[in-house]
Amino acid sequence: MMNNYNSDMQITIRQPLPQDLEFMQSLWRQNFPEDRDGSFVPWYFSNRFRPHFARLLLVDDEPAAMAFAPEVQMQINGQTCAVPYIQGVATAEKFQRRGLAYCLLQHLFDELRAAGYPFCVLKPFRAEFYQPLGFRFFAYLRRYQLDFNEHFLLPPSGDFRMTHFLQPQDAAAEVCQIYAAWTDKFNCRALRDEPTCRLLLTDHLADRGMLLLAYDKSQKPRAYALYTTTPDGIFVRELAYSSHRAAVDLLRQLAHDYREDTPKCLLIMPDSPALCTILPENNAGWQVQPFAMAKPLTAHPAECYNFNVCNAADDDAVWPKIPAYFYEYF
Repeated sequence: MMNNYNSDMQITIRQPLPQDLEFMQSLWRQNFPEDRDGSFVPWYFSNRFRPHFARLLLVDDEPAAMAFAPEVQMQINGQTCAVPYIQGVATAEKFQRRGLAYCLLQHLFDELRAAGYPFCVLKPFRAEFYQPLGFRFFAYLRRYQLDFNEHFLLPPSGDFRMTHFLQPQDAAAEVCQIYAAWTDKFNCRALRDEPTCRLLLTDHLADRGMLLLAYDKSQKPRAYALYTTTPDGIFVRELAYSSHRAAVDLLRQLAHDYREDTPKCLLIMPDSPALCTILPENNAGWQVQPFAMAKPLTAHPAECYNFNVCNAADDDAVWPKIPAYFYEYF
């Protein structure tokens, strides 16, 4: 890793102060082009940013780099634990290529380790940047390229009531209920309570996203899709369901609503054939892509990468390899 900063520079790492927010928002926009326009950045810093989960690196008292580590609640083998989710790692252009981001991250990892966190996770912009720091992929996703003119041609069955939400957060309780049922089968999963769901759905709205929700005849929520319309088609960033039939009907409804204008659909699912039975495996174009990386902090590497967390007394235990479940949106 690069350490090209001058040893005469004074490096300071501290928690951000209110006067740092303008710099941090500007730095976010410069380094993450997908968030450069629109309302996401001010929304994020107003709703999700917490100074105690962030660190700022200064060179000679000038802000130079930042990194955030908010907690994600996860259930792993029946245990619930808080896991730092590394995000917003960025360096100002004039300070780039000096190893400052590595310096900041190593400092952050030391703090997280001292706080007792077993591991941390992230979605990498470049895997090769994080691999020297001990990160390895543990979760993979299937990306399906669907053509609504070839798939889901039948009309919805009528057994489920479909509702589009232009304000997805209004259905936070229903989404939370479906998500809990959908992920209950996984040994490793991100947990969401209703307030968390509402926050994430508001985040989805900030990305110009919408929600389609299927209810059964007893008005029980059974399936949902978080989706965004783009010039290239429909992007379904999350599909979850407690009823296989409801999920099929939901996709038929999306096809019915958008086939004429935007027949192409990109859909994200966990990498598991058993979870993707509602999709046309033989005809749809799909590929498995690495998604999330993990780094050991206090956990042993083998336990971390298989997402098995044990106490020191259990070091001699034989841990099965359990496929991790991690979604595109959490």
